[in-house]
Amino acid sequence: MNTRDQSLLDRAFHEAERASWLWTAPNPRVGALALSQGHVIGHGHHAYLGGPHAEEAALRDAGAWQEESNRPRSGVVDEMVITLEPCSAIGGKKRRLQSCLELLQAAGVQRVVLGATDPDPRHRGAGIAAMRELGIEVIHANQEDCFAAQNPAFLKAQEHPQRPFVLCKWAASVDGRTATHEGVSQWITGEEARAEGHQLRALCDAILVGARTLELDQPRLNARVRPEDPWQGQPARVFLAASHLALAGQGPLGISGPRWWMECHPTAALPAGANEDDQLVQVSADDTGRPSLPEVLSVLKERGVGRLLIEGGSQVQAAFLRAGLVDAVVRYEAPSLFGGGLGSLEGEGPKHPQQAWQLFAEERRDCGKDLRRAFLLRAADCPVVQE
Repeated sequence: MNTRDQSLLDRAFHEAERASWLWTAPNPRVGALALSQGHVIGHGHHAYLGGPHAEEAALRDAGAWQEESNRPRSGVVDEMVITLEPCSAIGGKKRRLQSCLELLQAAGVQRVVLGATDPDPRHRGAGIAAMRELGIEVIHANQEDCFAAQNPAFLKAQEHPQRPFVLCKWAASVDGRTATHEGVSQWITGEEARAEGHQLRALCDAILVGARTLELDQPRLNARVRPEDPWQGQPARVFLAASHLALAGQGPLGISGPRWWMECHPTAALPAGANEDDQLVQVSADDTGRPSLPEVLSVLKERGVGRLLIEGGSQVQAAFLRAGLVDAVVRYEAPSLFGGGLGSLEGEGPKHPQQAWQLFAEERRDCGKDLRRAFLLRAADCPVVQE
């Protein structure tokens, strides 16, 4: 690869840095440049899960997109530089009608400089082979290390394709309390932090809570986003061992959309007030008589959940952590002290500080007066706790 191609690829990797793994995982962060006669005329990156991939974003930025047909305009772009091999498949969370490979072909791209092949064994090398079959010149820079360093969340998701990418989210005071000693939790954070929390919901396929959170908070668990926001999805709601509750008012039974009640007892039935949106899902019991968490995640994956948000309660989140089933944690911290009350995570944890869950790849943002911190978990360091 020559110096010119390397310089362009460096710019594409820099473009990918504009994305946050918190918005893209389990998809990768990818950057792309669109060129015409050797000149860069468009930049793009994959900004959020379910949104345009980097190739499409760069074509749009280059003016090579026809909104009326929702496809590229041929002849505007003749070369592209992309940090990752273009996808050659459609479907899933991408909700795409065309693969990126088809977009390049429709745009008339003749040359592609690639940083890395797709780490997913189901697709590895498929895009490169297909482009060459189409007569597109492909320059593979073999910069898999650069791509890997930029994409710890994507690679973490690749380690467990049998389950969703799992995030735990909570809001807490500086002393780590998610409710006062009387159980009051609304509202710990301000409007800006809560608005971002709804954006996170919209980017997830499902939200899970346990029975206690459902009973005490009666949360709606829907994504209340603005019409102009690009993320407009509504997640399914998943309730863990909660079907014995009779819910009313403005709780989750008052909002339309899929509701899945995960139960392990054969006599369990849907709660009072259930309708066609509700489904009882039977799973196995673990050694404690509670629903098997690995099986819960496996069932959700089979139902199309690629990204799961666990919002409570503190014991449910801690149980998923102890089981090694959490990929990331998202904490909204308010500048306040409660001096008591409910902790962020309840139950037995590690015996020694050296056994604590190790966090890395922090994404930090000020949300008005509050601070949002998101971390990935280093799974190998998670403690094993005997119940």
